[in-house]
Amino acid sequence: MSSVYGEEASQYGDDHGSGAHEEKIFVAVRLRPLNEKEITNNDVSDWECINNTTILYKNTLSERSLFPTACVYDRVFGYECSTRQVYEEAAKGVALSVLSGINSSIFAYGQTSSGKTYTMSGITEYTLADIYDHIAKNDEREFTLKFSAMEIYNEIVRDLLTPDDTPLRLLDDPERGTVVEKLTEVTLKDWNHLKELLSVCEAQRKIGETALNEVSSRSHQILRLVSASVTR
Repeated sequence: MSSVYGEEASQYGDDHGSGAHEEKIFVAVRLRPLNEKEITNNDVSDWECINNTTILYKNTLSERSLFPTACVYDRVFGYECSTRQVYEEAAKGVALSVLSGINSSIFAYGQTSSGKTYTMSGITEYTLADIYDHIAKNDEREFTLKFSAMEIYNEIVRDLLTPDDTPLRLLDDPERGTVVEKLTEVTLKDWNHLKELLSVCEAQRKIGETALNEVSSRSHQILRLVSASVTR
């Protein structure tokens, strides 16, 4: 899982500069346990977590001899680590930075059945719960949250908040950068409203069967939350 800090990233990590537009990329890796099918086949994991920052590649087959034996990242989570721990140690600071007006992203990368959807679903839930908890504790400010969701499948961008399958166009805006034309953006009422929208997104995603997963997500999903606040 990779986390990207936006502007003023030095607030959330080592300060390597004083520029207002400094960016920081925090890379974390989560190892998943063997699934039931792999256990039945007596498979073994090719990776081992040595410590909090290093994983070891254990496969010594000659055709893979060029693979590195060890890889070092900002944070490594072993099989026993919960999604809550992954969120707290690798994603929470990034997620909550949006409430301070900082552009940030959290994304997961990995092969089919590596656990991307499972991990990101948990992180999304914990993120929004913390955001609404922050709003409740800061009643001197009025927050507005806007939510949008899209899917990229076979290089086609589709709105996940509408049943319309019409492909959306990407446009270059001189001020905002790349934007998705006609993408639905909903102003959130409360936490329950957001959970309803997430259910709509999940129901409309493209899924399919693979050798490792009967209901694998076959697309890239992008959830976007825009926050704004004013003093009451």
